[in-house]
Amino acid sequence: MKKNKTKPRREPLIKTKVKADNSIEVEMKTPLKSKFGKILILMIVAGMTVFTLFGLIYAMVQVLNK
Repeated sequence: MKKNKTKPRREPLIKTKVKADNSIEVEMKTPLKSKFGKILILMIVAGMTVFTLFGLIYAMVQVLNK
């Protein structure tokens, strides 16, 4: 017997709903549930720490050279 090899349907990252009073509600899926979100968060955190570290080292070198 063959198994059905269909991919599970992915939920969209952003969902919009229209309420009864014609206002629009926007729901976002948490970024930690997607691979792209995990990679993006890691890049932001790593970038913040690396840029801060290099900025401090650069400032120390500039102060010591004067």
